Amino acid sequence: MEPILPMILIIFSALFFGSQFVPKKFCRSFDDLGYNLSMVFGILLNAMIWFAVISFQEKMCFPFTPTILSFFAGIVWVFGNILLISAVSRIGMARSFTIINLVSIISFAGAVLFLGEMRVAINLILTAFAGVVIIMSGCILITLTTSKKEKLKSKTGLVYAFLSSLFFGSFNIIVMYSINVQHLHVNTAALFLALGGMLGAVIILLKKGRIKYWFNTRKKWHGLGVSGGVLWGMGNVLSLYAMQKIGVSISVPMLQGIMTIVSALWGIVIFKELEDVTANRRKKALTMFIAGMILTIAGVWVINQI
Repeated sequence: MEPILPMILIIFSALFFGSQFVPKKFCRSFDDLGYNLSMVFGILLNAMIWFAVISFQEKMCFPFTPTILSFFAGIVWVFGNILLISAVSRIGMARSFTIINLVSIISFAGAVLFLGEMRVAINLILTAFAGVVIIMSGCILITLTTSKKEKLKSKTGLVYAFLSSLFFGSFNIIVMYSINVQHLHVNTAALFLALGGMLGAVIILLKKGRIKYWFNTRKKWHGLGVSGGVLWGMGNVLSLYAMQKIGVSISVPMLQGIMTIVSALWGIVIFKELEDVTANRRKKALTMFIAGMILTIAGVWVINQI
């Protein structure tokens, strides 16, 4: 069984990641590209604080190759984030977060192929993969608890969510290569990741001619975007530390599974997204949610036995 500390990091990381789009609920009219840039400011702020704290304790260095890799990973990530924001705007949190669980498969395969993880007996690899499948099955059930408000409105939203999973899975592999193979400090990786994301977000906004719009947007909306970025940034740093300890192939499926539960709970418990369905259907939805949660937890337990 894996050490307890990485599991704690994954749980708290999932709480932050699963809550990252709650602020977006309160500024629905904020343009997706504009919200993304405000969000990246929050991520950069969070990364700078983590970097400053660790800098007081030890001397930080910036080796060229891993630093550039982390910076590039940030650019890759920002494309995935814009796609995810757009997907959430079109098809809702629950469906979007379930589709991006494909990140688990992509990250698992990438970790085995490029990071040298799972160089063990084939039965352990199959056990880990079984855990991934169980987690994704649970996540699919959780998504079926979605209310009418979050029913599929646009096929484009589905495509965006799927493409975002490709970018997120690639970003995970690139940044963890810089950390676990090139031995870059996690806090340094997080900082350059945020800087890469900032560059990508600004370039995209400039290209779309939305900079003036962004500057004229309500301060409250910027504040909500920044708070969403801080939530993501906290989840990111904690997840990077967890992946440094136990690897991407194990961490990401567990993280995605718990994150899906958290995002669904926000919708069901806080935002009351099941109130617009009949009592009979609501009972069925809650039953499916519980079943999905049990499956997800079971998948996490299976992976944790490796």
